[in-house]
Amino acid sequence: MVKVKNANLTVKMLLLLLKGILIGSIVFILLYFGGSHVLMNYYYESDYIYKAETPYVERLQKYVTENHVAATDSEKLKKWSNKQKISYFSVSRERKILFDNFYVEANLLKPVENDMLHYTWYFLQNVKFEDGDADVYIYADYEVKIKLFFIFTITAISFGICFAVFILGIRKEVKYIQKLSESIRQIEGGYWDADIEMRGNDELGNLAYGLDQMRKTLIKKEENEKKMNKNQNKLVLSMAHDLRTPLTSLITFLEIEIKKSANNENQEYIQKSYQKANQIRELTDQLFDFFLIQKQEKIELDPPANVEYALGEYLSEFCAFVEAEGYQVIVKNMEWGEAKVQVYHRYIGRIMDNLVSNIKKYADKEYPIILEMENNENTIQIVFENQKNTKKEYVKGTGIGIQNIKNMMEQMKGESEIINNGNRYAIVLSFPIYRE
Repeated sequence: MVKVKNANLTVKMLLLLLKGILIGSIVFILLYFGGSHVLMNYYYESDYIYKAETPYVERLQKYVTENHVAATDSEKLKKWSNKQKISYFSVSRERKILFDNFYVEANLLKPVENDMLHYTWYFLQNVKFEDGDADVYIYADYEVKIKLFFIFTITAISFGICFAVFILGIRKEVKYIQKLSESIRQIEGGYWDADIEMRGNDELGNLAYGLDQMRKTLIKKEENEKKMNKNQNKLVLSMAHDLRTPLTSLITFLEIEIKKSANNENQEYIQKSYQKANQIRELTDQLFDFFLIQKQEKIELDPPANVEYALGEYLSEFCAFVEAEGYQVIVKNMEWGEAKVQVYHRYIGRIMDNLVSNIKKYADKEYPIILEMENNENTIQIVFENQKNTKKEYVKGTGIGIQNIKNMMEQMKGESEIINNGNRYAIVLSFPIYRE
């Protein structure tokens, strides 16, 4: 294919098509002349024409016999040749033309020579005329069908070659498009290091260049976001950590003041300050956990262990803490079985702390806390269910604690689900069963 600097795709395709037409035409010419030569040799070196001529000769002999036709009876012979739709018909005797449908006015007294006899003598056949035997040559376009089939065949071959040249030419462009499509799919899937091959100066080359620039922009944007998130996490973690020391001191002072001033008229305000300080500490702990989890890209899970060993102690502590706050806990279907799970013990402890905190804030003590285990084919599910305390003044939370539970479960390859149905509230923790 002719290479054109800065050529567009349309010009490339047009040049490719012209190339195919040129090659196809050359093939057609070579096949036509070469094939025609082979066919001519076949006609004249085989008995094909002789065999094709024989039925006409037999019909002529019958016509001559029935109508008493002489070799020089031009009118009758011409009438018969026209009826038979014969292209060329000659009658000769001793190499002298007596009748030729190209020259009807043959000289009976003086037969003439004809150059055609030099080419047709090999195919002459004898016919008994009224005035004696004579040699006959009949040509009725015997090879036309073969010639037409030959032309059709070489035309099809030439067209096929033209089409093949064009298809093979665009195959390169199609493969390039497929490569670009694969690169787009990789970028779409978040693989920014996908290899984008830039080739040529046409529309496809410009598209590849644009995709590569987009890829670099996305990489840069992602790097900036990671850097920004890292700085943000670092700032929040520092702030949460810095708040803990003075907050702990404040809570300690308030606890001392509560014990010293049991009958103080300001006791109510001290108690409320103490509660608010604890709420702030809890929020800072949750905030600290949230950004600490976000910072940890990957954790190493504990070795696989059966459910009782991995979760039993934490569930027992959960029940103890909740009951210490005045709640009743009902345990259902706590059958450990032989199933194994993989957890991260630090995350399990934090999850239980968040669950206890939520129950203390929002659960109604008049209704029991339901702790239930559900074991299906692929997961172990732990359900924590309680009734909402509608009598207590509702304070909308930040949702950080629940988000922390979700993030920690995801890092342990598990899931968490919130069921919020009227006054019923439940959290379902799903741990995938370990398969060896």
